[in-house]
Amino acid sequence: MPPKFPVSRYTEAVSRSIQRTNDFLAEPIRPRRAFEDVILQIRQAVVEGRLRVGDRLPHERELASRFAVSRQSVREGLRMLEGFGVLSARRGVGPESGWIVSADGGAGLSVLLDLYTSLQKISIWDILEIRESLEMLSARSAAARAASDEKASLVAAAHAMAPVTQREAFLRADTDFHVGIARRSGNLLAPLFMGAIRDAMGRVMLAACTHVADWPGERELLVREHVAIAELIERGDGDAAAEALSRHIRGFYSRALREPAVPETRGGTARTPRRASRKKTTAK
Repeated sequence: MPPKFPVSRYTEAVSRSIQRTNDFLAEPIRPRRAFEDVILQIRQAVVEGRLRVGDRLPHERELASRFAVSRQSVREGLRMLEGFGVLSARRGVGPESGWIVSADGGAGLSVLLDLYTSLQKISIWDILEIRESLEMLSARSAAARAASDEKASLVAAAHAMAPVTQREAFLRADTDFHVGIARRSGNLLAPLFMGAIRDAMGRVMLAACTHVADWPGERELLVREHVAIAELIERGDGDAAAEALSRHIRGFYSRALREPAVPETRGGTARTPRRASRKKTTAK
């Protein structure tokens, strides 16, 4: 017969398990801070449709009474929501002053993504991989969904970049062009994400442009590529526009950052370069 499991060892194992459970249950639950309750209450009102864009919040004194917190806690919560782009403050006195529900959520998203990529040392190639996928999707959707006048304005925006010679001004126009493609995709989230990604890449993009030896030649090439992409979208050829965007993005960064060109996957999107390259270039 096999030896029996010693009772003493079984009792000891059960005792340790009970102790771990007791230790876990003994940990206090951290109460939420008052300003967090204010944020949660307003968030719930937005989710349930009780607050909409343009609505004015009650005065801070009334909110403090409703939420049973101090005015300082109300003010702290409202200012945090302002930073997220959910609220905007109208200064002054009278009926036009106070806190308004805003729709500028893209600003808060940009700040959060910029901070996160900086703190986590996210590689520029990881950001580019997401950006490329999003832009290719947006180009296909814009070619299929955008109205004729929207497509024509995109072509005009690409041509308008030709006389812009100063690097920072060119980058602003470049951002407007790429976000414009996302905006014409018909997907309301696409321009928000695209704008946040471009903001997170802003410093790297400016540094990349600064390192380009032949800036006039590079600028002319970028304008030609933008015009070609916009014209493909205008013709409704989404697949060709997406491929042109992919070549445009990978080509510029492989030249500007002096990295090997990012190889294509079977689906036409970029794969991340070798691990050694990714460690050298971070988003910040």
